[in-house]
Amino acid sequence: MKKICIVTTRHISYNPRVLKEADTFYSNGYDVVVVTINNHELQSKFDEEMMRARKWTLKTVNFRKTRPDEKKRWLYLSLKQKLFHKLSRLTLHFGIAERAVEKAYDELLLLAKEQQADIYIAHHAEALGIGFAAARSNQALFGFDAEDFHTGMSQKGSDRIITYLEKKYLPHCTYLTAASKGIGEAYVKKYGIKPPVTILNTFPAWHRTAIEHEPVRFYWYSQVIGPDRGLEELMEAASRISSPMELHLRGTFNDAGYKDVLLARMGTKMQSGMVFFHEPILAEEIVADGANFDVGLALESSVSINRDICVTNKILSYLMSGLAIIATDTYGQRDVLSQFPGAGRLCRMNNADDLATAMQYYIAHPYELAKAKMAAGHAADEVFNWENESEKLLNHLRLHLS
Repeated sequence: MKKICIVTTRHISYNPRVLKEADTFYSNGYDVVVVTINNHELQSKFDEEMMRARKWTLKTVNFRKTRPDEKKRWLYLSLKQKLFHKLSRLTLHFGIAERAVEKAYDELLLLAKEQQADIYIAHHAEALGIGFAAARSNQALFGFDAEDFHTGMSQKGSDRIITYLEKKYLPHCTYLTAASKGIGEAYVKKYGIKPPVTILNTFPAWHRTAIEHEPVRFYWYSQVIGPDRGLEELMEAASRISSPMELHLRGTFNDAGYKDVLLARMGTKMQSGMVFFHEPILAEEIVADGANFDVGLALESSVSINRDICVTNKILSYLMSGLAIIATDTYGQRDVLSQFPGAGRLCRMNNADDLATAMQYYIAHPYELAKAKMAAGHAADEVFNWENESEKLLNHLRLHLS
């Protein structure tokens, strides 16, 4: 039995792409292990809950600040990373860049080497060095899944270090996948690598039941409720709508005061009881939960190149939930809705008036809303589902791992 080791630097409960990949490989006869970090108490509990139903292996480096038995390790790793951050200003060579971007680099590398896999697939740029070194140690194949265009994400950043790592390791990849056509094109343009196979972040097929709500329920979700996610424009758009409606947001606030910032954007509407905030849920529950709403809001702001070219989990989960879509006019989202234009409406980015017009359209035209929800479900059933994407994923793996 061939063994696959997926190396990532995120909790699996906050990375549905890794989950789907690991599940797919395991259910098709591969021995699968995921190597990652464990540094957050709530996410750790979600991880444990998800693994109860899975038989592939999860290996973690544990350094939760809230755990007395792990706090010293957290402090040690944090101080070590700060040292390498300072050294990275002088040089990126000699393993300095790798340790500057991932505080548990050495521990993850040791864990990955121990797995003796046939192929190592890195997720996130921070995991590239780990995957490459572990693959070389075990004379294994090396691959990378580009969930995002990482050097196009930061406004401030660590682009210098990430560019160095990608330039250093991507030419050694024999297996390459990307989460959208635009992301793949960006990597090819920047590094001259072979084109990655596009594997969209779709969801497994789900038998939905059409439910109409009165008033119309608009829905947005993410891991974090914070700035630069189109929410400020959403609240301003809501303040322009006089018709009855409900606005539902799911996620964790990035800071306690941001909720007040959002509500202030609505002015007097904040007193109407039309805005509801919900706690995060497991990634596996997102699609079924989405069916409790009518319109999914796939909002992006012009803060980075990646936001323009990616295809987020949001829009794909909304389709599977059978929600009408209101999406900002990004390259990635235009590509999705161009295939099923009846499933939603595009609006201009950073434009509250245009967003309000799109929202008001579905409030004022219930028949068109019902048609859009049906078209969204059809799009998910026919094209945008994990059953289709997983076949492409498996074919790509088999091409390299025969």
